[in-house]
Amino acid sequence: MSQTIHCQACNADTAVRDIPDLIDAHTNESGQFCCARCGGTDTFLYRNGHVNPRGESDEWIKGVVPIDTKTTDAAYVPFVFLTADDPDGKVTGIAFKYYRGGTASVRKRKAARRTGRGPIMAQSQLLALVGRLAKIGVVSRTEWRELLSARDG
Repeated sequence: MSQTIHCQACNADTAVRDIPDLIDAHTNESGQFCCARCGGTDTFLYRNGHVNPRGESDEWIKGVVPIDTKTTDAAYVPFVFLTADDPDGKVTGIAFKYYRGGTASVRKRKAARRTGRGPIMAQSQLLALVGRLAKIGVVSRTEWRELLSARDG
């Protein structure tokens, strides 16, 4: 995958090998990216490794949250990118993604692309993800309560 995280606070760029490296070494407990130099969270992942010539991006990736799976040897391991409308903005969306899993000896971890198909999740995984998003502040308590109290209309 080889991507670059950019810190706006100290203007440092950090290369990231793959999604597991991004999750394990470059995020805090809330899933926000952290600068390797200053530790700041005013960071974003360059989409496709760069920003367009005008300094704009269609999608500013501000963090990553893994989706709990029961096995680490899954063929495809789901996660979500936390996205924002601009590099200084708050998280306003999520993008469902997955990477190729498997055992370490046969795995070349990189973002997996399966034409026309997104990650497949169990209901428990979806509920755990929404709960985690509420806990880290991406989904507000009000939105969480409305979701829980929603009835078929």
